[in-house]
Amino acid sequence: MREPLKVDRDLLKRYASDRCSDSEKAFVDDWYISHAEQLPDFDLTAQELQADLSDIWNRVESDIHLPHRSRSNWKKWFAAAASIAVIGFSSYYLIRHDSSSSTQDISSGIGTTEVVTGSSINQQHLPIPPASSGASLILSNGEQIELNKSNGSYNRKDHEILIDWSDNEQLVYQNDDSKNNSQAILSNTLVVPKGNTYKIRLGDGTQVTLNADSKLTFPIRFTGAKREVTLEGEAYFEVSKRQISAGDKMIKQEFIVHAGQNAIQVLGTKFNVKAYREDKQQSFTLEEGAIALNNPTNPAPILLKPGQKIIQTGNEFTLLEVDLTKDLSWKNGDFYFDSATLQEIMAQISRWYNIDVAYLGPINNQRYISSISRKKTLQEVLEILETTTGIKFEIRTVDKERRLMVIP
Repeated sequence: MREPLKVDRDLLKRYASDRCSDSEKAFVDDWYISHAEQLPDFDLTAQELQADLSDIWNRVESDIHLPHRSRSNWKKWFAAAASIAVIGFSSYYLIRHDSSSSTQDISSGIGTTEVVTGSSINQQHLPIPPASSGASLILSNGEQIELNKSNGSYNRKDHEILIDWSDNEQLVYQNDDSKNNSQAILSNTLVVPKGNTYKIRLGDGTQVTLNADSKLTFPIRFTGAKREVTLEGEAYFEVSKRQISAGDKMIKQEFIVHAGQNAIQVLGTKFNVKAYREDKQQSFTLEEGAIALNNPTNPAPILLKPGQKIIQTGNEFTLLEVDLTKDLSWKNGDFYFDSATLQEIMAQISRWYNIDVAYLGPINNQRYISSISRKKTLQEVLEILETTTGIKFEIRTVDKERRLMVIP
């Protein structure tokens, strides 16, 4: 059994110099956050705090006698310095704010707080890697192709439209606009299973990155005034601007994403759509350009500006200002759980690592904020979650399939 962690001088010094393990970082962050609201406000400058930071680490375990500062300023001084450390070095953190649940009683004295970090994760299993590139393509005639090089093929034609996947991470449609436009009604479907991601460049040049457990249906050729695709799951779109001839003038060819009952109208932009059928909420985030969300329950479209997000819960829509770096973290290689329930966290874990989740007991409505790299193995992610949440996890084999057990 591992030795319990303690918030002491040695741990804080290693934390400040970024020499802690992931579990130790998470433990210090959790300890600091649980005390931050109890400490007084501070008004020192960043220069003062940085100058005094090295002094603080040397005094945290001893009686404090500061000739140039009164003892009454000690708590605010320490809180300020700890804030700098958290902002500068923290990668994983958690905030519990469920008003209905009781809070953990942690001693305010440094050196007395303990958490046993012995992991319950069954290490006999081989490491479960993060999602990798992979998908299946369904052609207009129903034929299914696995997009990998092991099948000895790197390209294919569907009614004279060349489809190339020699990149092995991206599907590319190479349209020839001089061909007959009657092919516009023919569609293909890209299916990205759990444990995979994939990219596609559509015939109009639009780039789409699909998250795990997602499906995109699209025409093999775009004609007419609208370009329409259908999404199930999550995808990030970089829509190309495109004009077509309409009599004696050129008009913009509108791009529309159908997701459930929603239709997102686009005219050249970057945005994210998250619309898994099993999720209670759907979300639409705009990074660049402009989009309009149409839903039959709304009398008028909802317009988004860059940096805004719409969250749909049933027939209710909430417009928010968001931090795009955090909100689009999945595309940049991170999990970012923003006030997420355990079930919401596990839904992402299940898709990313292609593993079923089962709960061995009731789960409360506690919510968490946490950021973890998606490049870690499942076991590494679970060890971090165990340290910060106090919930245990175990990987079992049930009917020859791996299953993640959540033990409250």
